[in-house]
Amino acid sequence: MKKLFVAAPMLILAGALVAPSCGNSDQGGSTGVGGATGSGGATTSVGGATGTGGATGTGGATAAGGATGTGGATAAGGATGAGGMTVDGGAAGAGGSDLMAAASVLDGKMWLGPCLRDTQAAVCATVNGACPGANTAGSGFAGVLTTDRTLTFGGTPGTPYTVTLHIQGEVESKQYGGMDANSTLTSPMANGFCIGGTPTNNDAYNVYDLRVTNPNGGTVTNYFLNSLQGPGVSNHTSYGIDYTAQIKVMGGATIRMVAADSNCSMIKNCGPTVNDGNTCAAPIVLQNIEPTAAAANPSFNFTTPYNGQWIVMTVKAVTSP
Repeated sequence: MKKLFVAAPMLILAGALVAPSCGNSDQGGSTGVGGATGSGGATTSVGGATGTGGATGTGGATAAGGATGTGGATAAGGATGAGGMTVDGGAAGAGGSDLMAAASVLDGKMWLGPCLRDTQAAVCATVNGACPGANTAGSGFAGVLTTDRTLTFGGTPGTPYTVTLHIQGEVESKQYGGMDANSTLTSPMANGFCIGGTPTNNDAYNVYDLRVTNPNGGTVTNYFLNSLQGPGVSNHTSYGIDYTAQIKVMGGATIRMVAADSNCSMIKNCGPTVNDGNTCAAPIVLQNIEPTAAAANPSFNFTTPYNGQWIVMTVKAVTSP
């Protein structure tokens, strides 16, 4: 029998809990990530009208994190800049019995992709100056890393856990070599969850990845959050996402949150109306944000259109054999 701890019921439950494998990797396999570079993507041009936007962030600032659980020593981390990395310690559940404490390091964490300069009504630059090339060697993430945060999962080292996450946000669509978990759901309730796969080279749209590396040379699994290759497409549109999904993680695993923009050009928060980049028709404000997410990120205004892209995750349940 599995042990189970479930948080208070959330306001919205959308999408499937378990996603099919995306691309060539499976849940237990070791998955690499291909480069997100390539032609296409959001092409910038000068002089476009400025679209409706919220508060502009400053180059990949990492939002406030969730509370650290019992026994979790948190390592001091610096602010995340372009290509920078913030490291947070895990929450160690007392003897592995406090399941929610084991996953508390994930609760309320955000991926942010702020617009720094508008280049068209529906397109903006995510870096001031030249766009960097490949970042960390072998990582598969190219361009600017608007979010790069490393967490340490708590719990009992070597013990397997299944974590149910509520994913909410506003993002562009990215190809990873497969379909999202539920292609029938549309913005603002779209489901972009995709297990494994790699970013394809035929578009330069943003990567949103939750990468789990299990300890002692264990498996590496990428959980992509903005596949959206039904109902969405990779073009000048953005989508509201709101779904639940499950990840597999071992106690003591390293979890890396990355948002990577290979060409340093991003689709603004203009909604799913197809356009040529010169229209910002329907900025998205997501409803029914998890109270935990709002409390963990007091400086982020969830009630106005954000000028850029964002994702927040909250922990809903944790099970272990």
